[in-house]
Amino acid sequence: MELIKASKTDVKTVADIYESVKGGEFSVWNDNYPTLEDAKRDEAAGCLYILRSDGETVGCISVEPVSEDDDLPFWKINDGTHREVSRVAVHPNHQGKGYARIMTEMLVKKLKSEGVTSIHLLAAKKNLPAVNTYRSLGFEFIGECYRYGADYFVCEKIL
Repeated sequence: MELIKASKTDVKTVADIYESVKGGEFSVWNDNYPTLEDAKRDEAAGCLYILRSDGETVGCISVEPVSEDDDLPFWKINDGTHREVSRVAVHPNHQGKGYARIMTEMLVKKLKSEGVTSIHLLAAKKNLPAVNTYRSLGFEFIGECYRYGADYFVCEKIL
C-alpha cells in the first residue's frame, strides 16, 4: 500500500471517486462539490494524494497550506505551520477496510516529517465513519460549525 502525490493521469480517477461517494448514506457532498475541477486544482498545486493498493487507486486525500476555514476561531495552531486535510474519499468498493484511516495516518506521518505542527479538518457530523476514524487517530474535537450546507465538527491534531 502506498500514498503518493497524484499526477495529471490520476485526476479523472479521483473525480470518479468523488462522484462514487456523492449521495451515499454519510456524504454531505453534492453535484457542485467536489468536482473534476477541484481535483485538477489540487493536483496542479501538488496537494492531491492517492492511496494505491495492489496497483489500484482506492482513495484520495487533499492537504492545503491555506484554507478558507483558517478563519474559524477554534484553532490552537493557526500560524502557517498547520495544514488542512480535505476531500478524503474511499471508493465504495473499498469502504469498510480501514483505507481512510491508513491514508490519513500515512499523510499525518508525512506532514510531521516535513515540520507541520498541526492538522486541521472539518468532519461532517453526519459522516459517522469519518468522525470515528478521526477520534481514533487522536484528533481533538475543538468546536462545531455550520458551513457548506452542513453541520461539522472542527478537529485538530497537534503533531
